[in-house]
Amino acid sequence: MKAPAFKEVNVGDVLPDFKQFYGQDAIDHYAVASFDMNPVHTNPAWSSRAQVFGMPETVGHGMMTASTMVTAVTTAWGAMTGTGGFVKFVHAKFTKPVKVGSTVTTKAKVKKKHFHGPGKDYVTILVEAFDDSGDLIGLAEVGYNLP
Repeated sequence: MKAPAFKEVNVGDVLPDFKQFYGQDAIDHYAVASFDMNPVHTNPAWSSRAQVFGMPETVGHGMMTASTMVTAVTTAWGAMTGTGGFVKFVHAKFTKPVKVGSTVTTKAKVKKKHFHGPGKDYVTILVEAFDDSGDLIGLAEVGYNLP
């Protein structure tokens, strides 16, 4: 994956949409990777009784949603490239839980360019994540260093 050069990117540029399915297997794998075994994520029987968030099913982790939003950027430009592209920071906000069995779709566009000199220039990318109903489930600003 090759990140574009800073001079090639403009405010308003749109990155390709990214889709991630939140099946129970994916949520369980994320729970193991993140050491977050909260039953609201991993135990369907418990979730049906507890109805956390008013739903009788498990939900994806908030940080799983953040990861999906960052993946929208890294799928397009790479997680770390040999030419100097990399994720510099992530600021995320979650607005709605993601039900098990949902597909999350991201929309991402360049919000701002930050001129700091060769090797230090970066852009801020606004990423919005939506569930199957089209409801906003999360927002992120992803800072990405560009060569």
